Amino acid sequence: MPLLLETDAQGMPVSLLGHLPKSTLAASVLTEQPEIVCLFLGPNAYISPDWVSKPDWAPTWNFVSLKISGQLVLDEALTDEAIRSLVAHMNGLTGANWDIAAMGERYTSLLKGITGFRIRISSVLPRFKVGQDENSVTYSEIYDALTGHALQDWMR
Repeated sequence: MPLLLETDAQGMPVSLLGHLPKSTLAASVLTEQPEIVCLFLGPNAYISPDWVSKPDWAPTWNFVSLKISGQLVLDEALTDEAIRSLVAHMNGLTGANWDIAAMGERYTSLLKGITGFRIRISSVLPRFKVGQDENSVTYSEIYDALTGHALQDWMR
């Protein structure tokens, strides 16, 4: 589910903005139990023993992840803002200039089945397993094997 990060004046995360269908079980559960954990998986890859020169080295999985905890508040008044903000963000990433107005009355109709929400962030916990515990030779071998993979950028 796409979520937009909202930050304070110093760039610190304060909330996540999103929307979901009213008809989902999640919408009814979150009304009663608003505490939520969002898990984000970044670049990740299987790391093969074939890549390293240590004969007894075991395969593993390296990854970058983020755990955000908070309280979700469903708010129909946020629905239009959440959708418009997401469209503007995605248009910016892709270079598109599509406008919701092109949908005409269909947009108003679709809004009836969607509700916006904001998650007030209480904690942010990043986790990085990118070979940082390996010796320098093994680390370099893994790094070289990941040429062109996004995970390599996190190993720099």
